[in-house]
Amino acid sequence: MAKHISLLMLFALVCPVNAFSQSSELDAPRNIALCKRVAEIKELPKNNYTGVDAAYDALIEAGDDVVPCLIERVTDTTIVHDPRCPIISRGTTVGDVAYFVLIDIVKIGFVELLPADVQEKYKTAGVYAYHEHIETKGARKRLQAKLHQWYRKKHPVN
Repeated sequence: MAKHISLLMLFALVCPVNAFSQSSELDAPRNIALCKRVAEIKELPKNNYTGVDAAYDALIEAGDDVVPCLIERVTDTTIVHDPRCPIISRGTTVGDVAYFVLIDIVKIGFVELLPADVQEKYKTAGVYAYHEHIETKGARKRLQAKLHQWYRKKHPVN
């Protein structure tokens, strides 16, 4: 009898972990598909309000689950409509919008992971400092690497 109870306790401890890992694995394709909706965002709401843009809302609702794929999208240079109001750039990319959504989800400062000179320039030039920087050769890859590093610190693999 004690042996059966021990087995039941072990089963109870193991099953939720397996169920969680299976559901996370099953959610991966959904999150990737959801992440592709970055290009559908037509309007970024002010102050992270919801109800303005369905694609934005879906990504915000997914939260941390879509952060890894948003990090991957940062280097996507496909030109899209600038969803900010007023429009800042005719050269806005999927990568830019992915970054804008990502910082809304994880609540980091807009220039927090950018080089110190960009952070300083941001104080006077605002978002234009980001755009000037991100168009320099290798900047998107460097930002992506910083985001990966930041994410690993926040979500260590055991």
